[in-house]
Amino acid sequence: MKERMVWTVFLVLIVASLISAGLFDWFKKDVQLAPSEQTNVRIGVGNADPSITNLDAISAVILLPAPDTTAVSFTFTARDANGANDLVDSTASASFTKTGETTRTNPCTFVSQAGKSKTYQCNVLMSHYDIEGVWDVAVKVEDQQAVQATSASTFTVNPLKDIAISPSQIDFPAVAPEQTNIAPIGGQVTSVRNRGNYQGTLSISASNLIGETNPAENIPASSLKASGLSQAASVCSTGTSLVSGSVTSIAGTLVKRGPDDGSSNIEEISYCLTLVPDLSSQFYSATVAGGNAWTIQI
Repeated sequence: MKERMVWTVFLVLIVASLISAGLFDWFKKDVQLAPSEQTNVRIGVGNADPSITNLDAISAVILLPAPDTTAVSFTFTARDANGANDLVDSTASASFTKTGETTRTNPCTFVSQAGKSKTYQCNVLMSHYDIEGVWDVAVKVEDQQAVQATSASTFTVNPLKDIAISPSQIDFPAVAPEQTNIAPIGGQVTSVRNRGNYQGTLSISASNLIGETNPAENIPASSLKASGLSQAASVCSTGTSLVSGSVTSIAGTLVKRGPDDGSSNIEEISYCLTLVPDLSSQFYSATVAGGNAWTIQI
C-alpha cells in the first residue's frame, strides 16, 4: 500500500513537471516582455514678443531758423527671442509728439545686428516753429507676427528767437518844424518775420535822429511812436513813445510762430512822427555822425 502511494506521488510530480515545462515554453513563445521602449516628445514653441532694450537719450534740441529744418538723430535697439531676423526692419519708426503740436514722424533704418538684437538709426525732422519745452519721443518695431515692441522717453526743445525785417530803412516825407502826426512815406511799415519758435511782443531800442549836415541838432526819439498792426490806425495817439538808448516794448505787437508762409508768422510795426522840433533844414538820420541804428528785437 505504501509502495503504491509512493509511485502515485512520483507520477504526479513527473506529470506536473511536464505540464509546467510546456506552459513555460508557451509563455516564452507567445508573451514578449519589454523592459524598455522609445517615446516621442513634442513641444510647440510660439512667438516671443519683441522688446526695446535701449533708447538713446536725446540732447536738448537747438532748432535752425526758417526756412531750414532740423534733423534730430538717435538710435534704439530691439531684441527678439525668436531671433533678430524675426524683426521687420521696414516697420521701425520714431515719432515726436506734444499736445497741440504737429506730430513729427519718420522711419528708422537698420544699422547693425548683434545676436538676437538689431539697432536702428532714426532721423526725425523738426520745423523752426515747433514749440519750445518738453516733447515725447516714441519708437517702435514689429516682428513677423505684427507684434509691436515700443519704448518712450522725453526730450527738450530750446527756444529759438530769430527774426528778419524789411525794409531796412523807414523814410518820412519832407516835414516842417512844429508839424505833427506824420506817417512814413506811403504808410511804410517794418515787416517782422518770425523765423523761430518763440512768440511774444516786439521791442525797439531807439536813438535820436542826428542832423546829417549839422550833427549838433537832432530829432529826439521821443518824438516818434510805434505800434503793432492791431493799432496801426491809431499809432499817433495810442502808439508807444520811443526812448533813446532804451529798449521799449511796443504795445499791440505779437509775433506768432508758424510756417514761413509770409502771413501767419508776420507782424508789422507802424510809426508816427508826433512832433517836428524847431530845427534847421537838413536830413536827420539814426546812423550818421556816430549815431546808432535802431534795433528791433523779440
